[in-house]
Amino acid sequence: MKIQILRQKMMDKVLLALTPIIAFSIFLFGWRVLAVVLISNIFAYLTEFMFVRKKKAGKVTTASFVTGTLLALTLPPTIPFWMTAVGAIIAISFGKMVFGGFGMNVFNPAIVGRTFIYISFPNAMTVNWLNPFTNLPGGFTHWMNVDAITSATPISMFNHAGTLEPLSKLFLGTISGSMGETSALLIILAGIYLILTKTAKWQPILSLLVSFTLFTLLFYKANPLPFILSGGLMFGAVFMITDPVSMPKNKTAIWIYGALVGFLTVFIRKFSLFTEGFMFALLLGNTFLPIIEFALNRTRVQKNGK
Repeated sequence: MKIQILRQKMMDKVLLALTPIIAFSIFLFGWRVLAVVLISNIFAYLTEFMFVRKKKAGKVTTASFVTGTLLALTLPPTIPFWMTAVGAIIAISFGKMVFGGFGMNVFNPAIVGRTFIYISFPNAMTVNWLNPFTNLPGGFTHWMNVDAITSATPISMFNHAGTLEPLSKLFLGTISGSMGETSALLIILAGIYLILTKTAKWQPILSLLVSFTLFTLLFYKANPLPFILSGGLMFGAVFMITDPVSMPKNKTAIWIYGALVGFLTVFIRKFSLFTEGFMFALLLGNTFLPIIEFALNRTRVQKNGK
């Protein structure tokens, strides 16, 4: 099998932005993190290759590696390898290729893969987490901290006990959680890099965070900052909602889209059994996006007609 990859500069920048997050995750949880990332990318590549191998171009896009990496980093460090592989296959097949390949997908492929794993294997996604290493050299000298299994993440702790980790730990990321979603600091730095290099737009990020803040104040009547720094919200705000393919093209629609996802994240966290609402919120936002854009276009046409 000849490996042929279609390089995409924007996707290369996303992978570069993810590199420090992967390194920090290895420090927190051990080298098993890298194994999960590699397996996810291998099966993402192979899946896309099976779809494009007979086409004239016959090249796998760099975006497949972005999907594989993003999917891996949204998973617990204890996730079985075979589940990672299944998730990557589903992400590429049903999140991307069934719509016609790169540039045609309606939903964010990585979120499609994660949702499939979450619904199909809930125990693997919600029960076993790892307490992080916090002192050097940390996980760089370990495969995995098998003696530090916990069932608690910051969000689950709040749902069950009403307490959250200190803001300093949430910001730095020395907490249990999905592999790439712990460090708000590194995610913010990645977001700044992506915005400055014009790889991601700032509008959906701001719209999401403002909406999330307002509805957290409304529903929880508490300081929204710990909720922003907990779970996958920051990771999703920087790397998921800014996906240029599944994001609106209309500027007004971008603001509405971000606000909708922010509201739905808080609503699902507060009123459902799911501890992490962003995943479903983004899928619902992707679902309603065509209706939003249709309504805005129709309104514009009616105004121009007058």
